Amino acid sequence: MATPSEVDAALAGFAALDERELARPWAFRDKPMDVRYALYRTIEDAQEALVRLGPPPPESRRILALAQRALGDLRGLLIGLPDALLDRSPREGEWSLREILRHIIVIEGRYAVQTEYAVTRSDADPMRVADDRMPTPAQTDVTGDVATILDRLREARARTDRRLGDLSAAAMLRPTQWMHYDADVRFRLHRFAAHIVEHTVHAEKTLAGLGVTPTEGRRIVRRLTGLLGELEGQGGEAEAREIERRLVQRQVSAAA
Repeated sequence: MATPSEVDAALAGFAALDERELARPWAFRDKPMDVRYALYRTIEDAQEALVRLGPPPPESRRILALAQRALGDLRGLLIGLPDALLDRSPREGEWSLREILRHIIVIEGRYAVQTEYAVTRSDADPMRVADDRMPTPAQTDVTGDVATILDRLREARARTDRRLGDLSAAAMLRPTQWMHYDADVRFRLHRFAAHIVEHTVHAEKTLAGLGVTPTEGRRIVRRLTGLLGELEGQGGEAEAREIERRLVQRQVSAAA
């Protein structure tokens, strides 16, 4: 099994490649291909693993797998970027990438607290959880480099999945509130992925404002990391680790 740092290095290595570099020769099953296909073959591996998974998990886990896919896409967008970009803002008053990531981590935690409360509270309890139980930006550590902060976000997502991944059909209908709207737990679960997607787009706009244009390699990597996230979220952790091992091997051979 490849270590997380080896996987990050392989993803960053592929993400750095432009059109010309992706066209370099690379062999698959002793047949001539190009480096580009090393990535697309890995996408095919992930697709095959995803469709071969066993019986579908509970609805709550399938919903949260969408959040894991969204996180994978965000990871592909940012992995390997220069750390100096983390604290640059495209315009005065706009968030930097570090501030965007802090917000995503904070809201992941707040959504998890609110959703779990909706499942476990009695009908006599208030509809909304007390503010002092909510994570805050001041409590959220976003020091370090890009990979370190992404690891903290992955940990926050994993905590959510452990808390909310196996809810009963009845729990999905428990009443709650989102902002000032009446909702249910199913609605809240779908918010996890949508929020990450929203701020992935936010991060894309920030990078564009900083003059950062994604390479072709990064565009492909994002599709792969999204698929790997969904595979993990659907219960295919072992399969995802095996595909990451192949990715590391392919990146080493492609760089040779």
